[in-house]
Amino acid sequence: LAIPAFAPTAAYSLLPSCAYLGSPVVIASHPYPAEFFGLIDAHRCTTFIGVPTMLHMVTHDPQLAHADLSSLRLIAYSGSPMPVRTISSLRERFPTVALHNFFGLTETISMTHVLPSADALQRADSIGKALPEIHTRIVDEDGVEVPPSSVGELCFRRDNVISGYWRDEGRLEEAICDGWFHTGDLASCDEDGYFYLHGRKKDMIIVAGQNVYALEVEKVILGCPQVREVAVVGIPATGVRAPLGELVKAVVVPQPEEQLSEQDVKRHCSRHLPSYKVPQVVEFREQLPRNAVGKILKRELA
Repeated sequence: LAIPAFAPTAAYSLLPSCAYLGSPVVIASHPYPAEFFGLIDAHRCTTFIGVPTMLHMVTHDPQLAHADLSSLRLIAYSGSPMPVRTISSLRERFPTVALHNFFGLTETISMTHVLPSADALQRADSIGKALPEIHTRIVDEDGVEVPPSSVGELCFRRDNVISGYWRDEGRLEEAICDGWFHTGDLASCDEDGYFYLHGRKKDMIIVAGQNVYALEVEKVILGCPQVREVAVVGIPATGVRAPLGELVKAVVVPQPEEQLSEQDVKRHCSRHLPSYKVPQVVEFREQLPRNAVGKILKRELA
């Protein structure tokens, strides 16, 4: 277990399941690849569960090539989008190990969707299909269900979510309309039933009246080999650009020892995105701010 025990995946799913099955749990005290490798080898762990940031570090650690991880049968990840190149690296290093992407919310008591190993590379940007007895809808601003592959807000039926928040009576009901819990997550679902996330509604950036999904821009920038991590946020447009309303800002963490300029990032984006989605501001950092479960704190980047 390489995530905090209070995280929903651990507290709601992994730890209770292991207790029920009588399966030992090995908890890593620090998020360091060398510690993961040692624990897996020493205890012959069969399942590794972590967030994409940890697995990115694992695939770039020089000790990976020499570590004995032959006991592993499953590598699972959740918490944030997983870069395709990280999945490719995992598949290359662990060709016989199952790779599963899990998705869920605190309000849904953890997992609601799973992407099976067979789809790990072919549908790398999908969170998979809804699990049995999980009832979902994707709706527009008027609460009308959208057609396949259209973007809307992901909703869960009331009986799939918690009864309420502790010491915050009434807060959950604010997000429930006509028996459906509105998550604030933008998503789409294709005709085959695979779900795709497009970011949080609050993360949507509006440039000159056009919607820009931060996650879409992040995926494009991550396609640049010199980029290790990126977070995209909206910032107020000022001066001569004030009529635009907001600007797209990308905070980029380059790969170690890579030389990357603002123009490099913008040129890469221009090849894949319309002009209004190309970041007008690019900032470079050595690392991105994260909370205890590894999620990026975007409020600290705007």
